[in-house]
Amino acid sequence: MLKRTLTIAAFAALALLAWVAAPALSLRPYVPEVENFEETLPAAKPLLGGEGKAGRPKPSAHHARYISPPVEAPHEFDLVGVADEMRHLEIRVRDEGGEWTEWVEQADGTPVYVDGADEAQVRAEFRPRGDLHFVNVSGTAGGFPARLVSAARGAINEAFLAVASAPVAEAIAPKPSFVVRSGWGADTAEGGCVPRTTPQMGDVRAGVIHHTVNANTYSAAEAPGIVLGICSFHIHGNGWDDIGYNALVDRFGTLYEGRAGGLRNPVVAAHAQGFNAQTTSIASIGEHSGGSLTPATRAAVVRYLAWRLAKAGLNPVTKKSKLTSAGGSMNKYRSGQVVGVPRVIGHRDLGLTECPGNALAAQIASIRRQIQKRIKKYSKGKCKRKGKKKGKRKRCKRKKRRAR
Repeated sequence: MLKRTLTIAAFAALALLAWVAAPALSLRPYVPEVENFEETLPAAKPLLGGEGKAGRPKPSAHHARYISPPVEAPHEFDLVGVADEMRHLEIRVRDEGGEWTEWVEQADGTPVYVDGADEAQVRAEFRPRGDLHFVNVSGTAGGFPARLVSAARGAINEAFLAVASAPVAEAIAPKPSFVVRSGWGADTAEGGCVPRTTPQMGDVRAGVIHHTVNANTYSAAEAPGIVLGICSFHIHGNGWDDIGYNALVDRFGTLYEGRAGGLRNPVVAAHAQGFNAQTTSIASIGEHSGGSLTPATRAAVVRYLAWRLAKAGLNPVTKKSKLTSAGGSMNKYRSGQVVGVPRVIGHRDLGLTECPGNALAAQIASIRRQIQKRIKKYSKGKCKRKGKKKGKRKRCKRKKRRAR
């Protein structure tokens, strides 16, 4: 009887071990199941000024007039935002030590990254309504057991990749190098970011630079999870077809493939209302109202836009392109209006937004010059490699002149 009991226990232990290990035995990085959940936002009350005792809200940069009661989430979360809300508002959360964090802006329908919390509060110039949408990308929504399983699978996956890492390198595109969608969990994690519809194609006439406004102090290991969380919020919170940006870049200079359909293609995203079918976009994962891009991030932005705009024939990028507005409530221009804009711009140049923040907006002119310098350098090298025959060099020059 004892022998039979021990045999059953051994089989049960092996089955449990197999269940834990199976999702981690992959040549792709292990990504925990993504959890999306919501709580109705309670009625906000008028916000009284003053900085009294500890815990009182600090003054708002946007002169907030209303504040919600604290909202306890059903589970621990990593990102949070008011679902389908494009206007500026501010969110803070209660950390693991029970202290409230500083207020962080939510803008343009992108959530705030908080790295683990279970309570949130909202304030705004308007009376916020709707649902607070929470996203957990760290596998901790099920409490301690889920946290333990997620940590075990992550460790097993790291060990497995250390033994068989060659196929992972193949998932990284060389020019420019970027993390493909499967690399940050778009189509590998349960509850991830499978697009609702087939990608649509447009025509790239300009590049739009954004900031996600949600975090500046994350680690390199946390960055892919932030991309996954943004995507999950955009789909399940805002009801969009996919993540809103064509590409993203973290503060360490790593590029991420955004909306499905391929970075080489003129995929229509959801980053600049009324102009999505005529532009490509890249978003810096960070808040740049007061802080500029890191050198690594700036270099990655230049690499991506130089490659993508040159591919679209937008040389020189210092010229202007004509865009036709399709209108929209967050658009600066009425439907049908033709707008002449530089070929590298900030989101605020097209939309009613502060994005990409004052500090980053001040860098765009110099970024544009760097992009042009890179395109010019590449174009020269391409002509030289055509060959020594005079006819080939002439054809190269004619091709450059025909570029838009």
